[in-house]
Amino acid sequence: MDRTLLAVDIGSSALKAVVFDAGGRIAAASTQPLSTAIGPDGSQEQDPAQWWSALKSALAALPARDSIAALAFTGSMQNLVALDGNGQAIAPAALYSDRRLDEEEVRALVSRLPDDYAQRTGNRLDPAHTILKLMCRERFVPGAASRPDIHWTFGAKDAVTSRLTGRAAIDPTTASTTGLMNISSRIWDEALTTASGVDPAALPEIMAADAVVGSLLPAPARELGLPAGIPVFNGAGDAAAATWGALADSPGAAYAYLGTTGWVAATLSMADAAPPRDIYTLADPLRADRAIIISPFLTAGAALDWAAELTGKPVAALLDAAAAEDEEPCGMLFLPYLCGERAPFEDKQVRGAFLGLDRSHGPGAVARAVMEGIAFAVRHNLETAGLPSSPLTLIGGAARHPAQQQILADVLGREMRVAEESREMTALGVLRMVAGKAGIRIEEGALAAARTVMPRTRLAERLEGRYRTYLAASHFAREHAKWLR
Repeated sequence: MDRTLLAVDIGSSALKAVVFDAGGRIAAASTQPLSTAIGPDGSQEQDPAQWWSALKSALAALPARDSIAALAFTGSMQNLVALDGNGQAIAPAALYSDRRLDEEEVRALVSRLPDDYAQRTGNRLDPAHTILKLMCRERFVPGAASRPDIHWTFGAKDAVTSRLTGRAAIDPTTASTTGLMNISSRIWDEALTTASGVDPAALPEIMAADAVVGSLLPAPARELGLPAGIPVFNGAGDAAAATWGALADSPGAAYAYLGTTGWVAATLSMADAAPPRDIYTLADPLRADRAIIISPFLTAGAALDWAAELTGKPVAALLDAAAAEDEEPCGMLFLPYLCGERAPFEDKQVRGAFLGLDRSHGPGAVARAVMEGIAFAVRHNLETAGLPSSPLTLIGGAARHPAQQQILADVLGREMRVAEESREMTALGVLRMVAGKAGIRIEEGALAAARTVMPRTRLAERLEGRYRTYLAASHFAREHAKWLR
C-alpha cells in the first residue's frame, strides 16, 4: 500500500486536512469552518475542543483513512493555551489577535522584562507577544495559580498533537513568537521564563519541524478513524508552513499570504536578518542559520467577509461583481483597519474607513475598493519591511480570485506568481518539511506550477497617486483614533 501523509492546517477560520500520496500529489482534501468568539473587552478566543471536533469532521469526509501512514501539522501561532495533565484544554485559547491588555498594563509588564529582551528574542516587544498574556495568566485562565498541573502551549497544532501523542512539543518558528525563546540558542530563555513566572517544565519541548513528536495513541486513533501507532510529525506554525509552501524557504525569496489575516515575508540568512528588526524575525523551522522575516497585518480576507455581510451578497458573488466593474480604479478608497492594525504599524485603536463614497456605488464598487485597500496594505508592508524586490509569490484563500490577483499586480507594480492550489500551500509546506523522513518522494510536477500575472503599466501613475492618498488617509485615521480613546 502506498504511503500517504495527512497534513492538517488549523487556521484562524478553518481547519484543512489534505492527504498527499507517495509522490507528493494531493489525493484528497477536506475543510471545516472554525469560529472565533470576540468580546467587547478586546478578547478573541477559540475553544480547543472546536479544533478537535473540526479535525474529526474533516477526517470523516476523507476516503481510505486506513492508508494514512503519518500525520503532520501546521496552524495558527502566538496563542495562549492552557492544558491539564492529560493534554485537555482547561480554558478557551486566547488568540494572537486578543487585545485585552491595554497600553498602561503593557507598559507595566514591560518594566518587568530584561532590558536586553529584543536581543534575546530577536524581536522588539510587541503587545501580541504571548509572554505578556502569560504574565497576566489569571486574566486569561481564571484559577491558573491554583492548578499546578497546567502545561502551556502556544500553537493550535501543538494542543492537538499533545492530545494525539501525550507529548508536548512546539516548533522553533512558533516558539519564536512567544517572547520566551532565545533566538540564538533556540531554547527557552531562563531570564524570560523567570520574568514570566512560569516553570520551564510547564512549557513544551522545542523540536525541529521534521521531528516525530510521538506515535498516535490508540484512543485518539479510534476517535479519528486512523491507524494507531503511526508517527505524528511536529510540523511548524502557519508562517513557516506558508513560507515553505510558497517555495520561499531559500534566502532572498519573498511572498505574500492573504487569508483571513495577511502577511508579507521572506527568508534570509540569520546574518542578513540581523535581528532585532522593526518587523518580526522568526526562527526557521529546520535550520538555525536561517530566519523568516515577516510583516503581519490584521485584515485581509476578513475585509471581504465583512463586505459580504454589509451588502448581503456571498463573497464569491461579490468578487464577481467587483470583476465586472470598470478596470480603472473607482473613486472610492478603503482603509482595511477593521480591528486595528499590527503592521507596518502597531495601533489597536485605528479603524477603517471609506473615502469618496458615492450614492451611485453598488456592491461591486464596494468590493473593488476593498480589494484595492488590501493591495495597498500589502504594498505598505512590503515597503516598510524592505523585502526583496523580486517577483512576488501570492498564496492564500483570499488571493484566489483573478481580479484580486490583477489588482495586487497593478498596485505593487511587479510580477505576481500565483500557484493554482494556493489554498493548500500551508499543507504543501508541511509536506516539504517532513517528506524525507515520512518516506515520501515528491515527484517532479507534484508542486503546482505558478501562473504569472503582470501589472498593467497604463494604470501605474493613477495608482501611485491613490497609494500616496492611502498613506495620508492612514495617517489621518491614526490621528483621528487618538480622540476616540
